[in-house]
Amino acid sequence: MRIIFAVTLMIAVGMLTGVVASAQTPQPATPNSAAATAPSEPLFDYQEVMVPMRDGVRLQTVIMRTHGIEAPLPILLKRTPYGVPTKAFDKMPPELKELAADGYIFVIQNLRGRFKSEGTFTLSEDALVEHGKGTIETRDAWDTIDWLVRNVPNNNGSVGIMGVSYAGYTAAATLLGPHPALKAVSEQAAGPVDEWMNDDDHRYGAFRLSYTFEYAVMEETDKLANSHFAFDQWDTYQWYLSLGPLSNVNDQYVHGKVPYWNDTVAHPNYDSYWKSQAWVVELDRSSVPNLNVAGFWDQEDPWGAWEIFRRAAKSDPDHTDLMVAGPWCHGCWRLPVEDKLGPWSLGHETACEFRETILAPYFAYWLHGKG
Repeated sequence: MRIIFAVTLMIAVGMLTGVVASAQTPQPATPNSAAATAPSEPLFDYQEVMVPMRDGVRLQTVIMRTHGIEAPLPILLKRTPYGVPTKAFDKMPPELKELAADGYIFVIQNLRGRFKSEGTFTLSEDALVEHGKGTIETRDAWDTIDWLVRNVPNNNGSVGIMGVSYAGYTAAATLLGPHPALKAVSEQAAGPVDEWMNDDDHRYGAFRLSYTFEYAVMEETDKLANSHFAFDQWDTYQWYLSLGPLSNVNDQYVHGKVPYWNDTVAHPNYDSYWKSQAWVVELDRSSVPNLNVAGFWDQEDPWGAWEIFRRAAKSDPDHTDLMVAGPWCHGCWRLPVEDKLGPWSLGHETACEFRETILAPYFAYWLHGKG
């Protein structure tokens, strides 16, 4: 068992500044200069495809290859319910900067039933686990990886998957039945893991009303959008206080059209409904190298990454079940700069440090054979 802790450190850094003066006045650029006319090189080559699953459902998938690298590259996959880019990135996303330096074919896929992906999506069914088969996301990831390594030109046959929050769950679900080409996983703040115990919607059974209602509306009311409930007042805390009994949500607002809300209200206790979605109980070994990532100040999914790490550690002879934890809120290790927690200084920048010294080298080792 190996644990890597990213902790706040107080480091004194000397800042060196200098002023460089030029003895010559620079000549102004002419309208015909190369700088004025040459188009900028794209960061990625972009393609959108529909990837078939074993049951015939096709999933909307965007493929972005690092531009200008002709050598075979590994594939780095993210699977999400929140939508995919409609074009190649104009600017490098901070969360990908360090990874892109090594060269990857980045693949982002909408889950079945979301946006242009075919099929249906409900939060309850998406985490439903079958013994020995994983969840639907285990199987859809397997089919996706199989298609990618066979059909994406000039890939090197190695695939990684990563994601934060819900995309952390879809990454972690691969551990229950990984494709042979899947060489590395990084689940980050995964949720759902066991929704009644300690994910977004409950804290050991204590119901989190606003999170449950608003997230269910966001994901289950419009296939083609991340919808937000239209509150009729700014103070949503007061709105919930004035709501009255939970039955008023359906009676006055959503009228039984949000399946996950209906299921949650119908199952206040830790019964077979919740236990059937606690997919993590099927995890009892480290099947693929996995870099778990958690934030000490994550108030959304503080539990999932630790539970995945704990269960995979039951059988980890090669020490590939890894844990990173830092002074972060939910997913804040993706930010361009993360040197404060609210008004409190962390002493140095932690997000870039994590990506430069841990995340990028981790994937480079398993997917590029570096290090």
